[in-house]
Amino acid sequence: MRKLEISLTEEQYQHMQEEIKYSNRVHLSEGVFGGYELCLSVGIPNVFPATLEMKTNKSTELGEVKWKIQ
Repeated sequence: MRKLEISLTEEQYQHMQEEIKYSNRVHLSEGVFGGYELCLSVGIPNVFPATLEMKTNKSTELGEVKWKIQ
């Protein structure tokens, strides 16, 4: 089985964790079940960097990331 690995900076990781906590609080207060979606946008290697976006109640751009498939 192959593995997709996305490397985040500490700031990106903390931002993602804050968004997850916030969306969980919103979902609980509204009595709904929800999750989140991670979207990796890959451009042309060495020309356009890959970016990561997290979608919950809103979309949050996490910025450039490094990734690989092993």
